[in-house]
Amino acid sequence: MGRTWHWVRDGWFTRPSDQRRFQRFRCRHCGRRFSSRTFSATYWLKKRRLLAQVAQTLSNGTALRQAARIRKVSHSTIALHQSRLGRHCLLFQAHELGRVEISEPVVVDGFETFEYSQYFPFHVNLAVGHDSWFLYAFTDSPLRRKGKMTPRQKVIRKELEDRLGRPDPKAVESGMAELLETLADRSPELLELHSDEHPAYPRSIQRVLCSRPGMKVVHHRTSSKEARTHANPLFPVNLADLLIRHSHANHRRETISFSKRRMGALERLSFFLVWRNYIKRRREKRGKETTAMKVGLADRPLTWFDILRRRLFPKRHSVPKPWGAYYERKVFTPILGEGQRTHDLKYAF
Repeated sequence: MGRTWHWVRDGWFTRPSDQRRFQRFRCRHCGRRFSSRTFSATYWLKKRRLLAQVAQTLSNGTALRQAARIRKVSHSTIALHQSRLGRHCLLFQAHELGRVEISEPVVVDGFETFEYSQYFPFHVNLAVGHDSWFLYAFTDSPLRRKGKMTPRQKVIRKELEDRLGRPDPKAVESGMAELLETLADRSPELLELHSDEHPAYPRSIQRVLCSRPGMKVVHHRTSSKEARTHANPLFPVNLADLLIRHSHANHRRETISFSKRRMGALERLSFFLVWRNYIKRRREKRGKETTAMKVGLADRPLTWFDILRRRLFPKRHSVPKPWGAYYERKVFTPILGEGQRTHDLKYAF
């Protein structure tokens, strides 16, 4: 039997923004005071309706400053709400992921984008259900800039690498292994994978098999040069790539809205994941079924108000290993140096 959590009423407080009164309580175990607002997703926010509005606005292709103009608030307010939404959606997906057993093949791939400038590309490793199109999880992997460059660009890249160091050449292998570990937790005996012919993926699979001797992985590989049609086994993850570029301004080609920090890109991606799985219809012209309904996690499409109904706490949910760093905002952009904002407030956890 667990310990009973005893509490007592402990006065009232009046909220300055609208003069509403709320009952205060005190925990008899630790002595901390709290109220019903402590368990709200809008805890400590002055404009409480803005959180769901920002989620809806950013999920429909706007950049941060455009969203700020639409909502008549500052750019920094939108950025702070984006961070809170990202953390909340990470915990929401972690909670839902704990309720599902993966019983379908999973398609994995790397979505390539960049932070700060094109000298700092990175992969977002995605895992999508082959039949349901449910986006299970993601991780990130910093990359070295490659492809065709002018002599001047090569000099700049060398100067940056001399000052900041080269990205880990095995970052994709490590990032994909972390993603597969998350999937293996929900499919402990057999995991069927589809991927392209990236040379790092077999090594990632081998890492997982070494840490889980009783597990079996069936790996199907498809050339990335195959036509990207519905018949392509990689179609679910190709569709996810397409929707990410379509729905988020920071990933569009030749845009000035690119992510200045990888951490910001990952936060936006986390509420894209929730929007795609629980809010957006699986097919635009065929019914109202969402991908979460397809895997049995929901019986109707959700709204942002459903998702933000209550505050979520990281200590109450089993969070995949790399997501702990995402929640604490401890993914740093090397060129920005020290002083990058993290999430370590006293009552944040």
